[in-house]
Amino acid sequence: MFLWNEFRVTKKVVSFIILLLSALILLAGCNEQAGQGEQGEAVADSSASNGDQVSKFPLTIIDSANRSVTFEEGPQRIVTVNPADMEIIYALGGEVVGRPQKSFGEVRPPEAAAAEDVGRPAVVNFEKISALKADMFVGHSRLNINDVPTLEALNLNVVLTQGDSVAEIVDLIAMYGSILDKREQATALINKIEQKVAEVSEGSQTRDVKALILFGTPGETMAALPQSLGGNLFELVGVENIYKGMPGLKTYPTYAQLSLERILEADPDVIYFMSIGDDIKPFEQFQTEMSHLPVWNELKAIKNDKLVNLPYELFGTNPGPRIIESLQFLKDSLDSLGY
Repeated sequence: MFLWNEFRVTKKVVSFIILLLSALILLAGCNEQAGQGEQGEAVADSSASNGDQVSKFPLTIIDSANRSVTFEEGPQRIVTVNPADMEIIYALGGEVVGRPQKSFGEVRPPEAAAAEDVGRPAVVNFEKISALKADMFVGHSRLNINDVPTLEALNLNVVLTQGDSVAEIVDLIAMYGSILDKREQATALINKIEQKVAEVSEGSQTRDVKALILFGTPGETMAALPQSLGGNLFELVGVENIYKGMPGLKTYPTYAQLSLERILEADPDVIYFMSIGDDIKPFEQFQTEMSHLPVWNELKAIKNDKLVNLPYELFGTNPGPRIIESLQFLKDSLDSLGY
C-alpha cells in the first residue's frame, strides 16, 4: 500500500514537471517570434526615416524607346546628355558625374556644373564617358538610339528618354524614382506637378483663343504641333493650336513646316515664339522675315500686337521639373492678354 501511494505521488510530480517544461518551451518560442517581429519593424522604420523605401533591385524598366533595361543595383556614376533628365535626377536628390555640354544659358542646377562635360545628344564623347567609369548613360530616344551598341560595350546601362508632354515628364520622374531608389521624393514632385496642371486647367475650357506656336532655330522656323512639349503645354491651358492635324517634319516629327496659306486662313489671335537659344537672334530673324512679307500684317495677332517671345529656359528646351514654371508663365500670359 505504501509503495503504491509513493508511486502515485511520483507520477503526479513527473506529470507536473513535464507540463511545466512544455509551458516554458512554448513561452520561449513566443518571445523569440515577438523579438523577430520587433526587429523587422525597426528595419522598416529605419528605411522610412531617411525618406526612402526598401530597395527594389534587381529592377527592370522600359525606357522611352521601348527598350527593357535591367539594373542589378542602383547606379553610382551617371552620365547624361539630356539637360532635363539631369534636372530631374538632382531634383530627386541624385547627381551626375557627366553632364550635357553647355550650349545656352547656365548649367541647371548650378551644382551640376562641376560634372564633366560629355557632349550633347548629337555628339557624344565616348572617351570621356569611358574615363569617368560611368555605370549609367541617359540619352535621347531618337538621337542616341544608334549609339546604344557602343555605350553598352562600355558596360553601361543605357536609358533613352524623351519628354514631349507633361505626362511623359511625369513618367520620367517616376522612372528615376525607382532607379535612384527615391520613390517618395518622386511621388512628392509628381503630386506638385499634377496640382499645377489641375490649377492652370481649371476654367481653361472657357478660353476662346487660337494660337500659332512657333519654334525658331538659327536656320529655320517651324510650327509646334500638339504632340510637341510646347504644343501640349498650350493645350493644357486651353489654347487651340491652329496646326493641329498637320503632318510633322521627318527630322522634327513634333513640328511642322510653316504654311503661310494655312496661317492666313486660321488667322490666329496670338502668336507665341520659342527659341532654341537663350539669345534673341531666332526671334529677330523671324521678325525680319515677316517684314519682307507684308501679308503677315493682315493677321489679327499682328494687328493687335499679340506676338509673344517665350523664355528659352522654359520653352526652348524641356525644362524637366521646372515644367511648373512653364505652365504658370502661360497662364499669366494668357490672362494678361485678356484670354
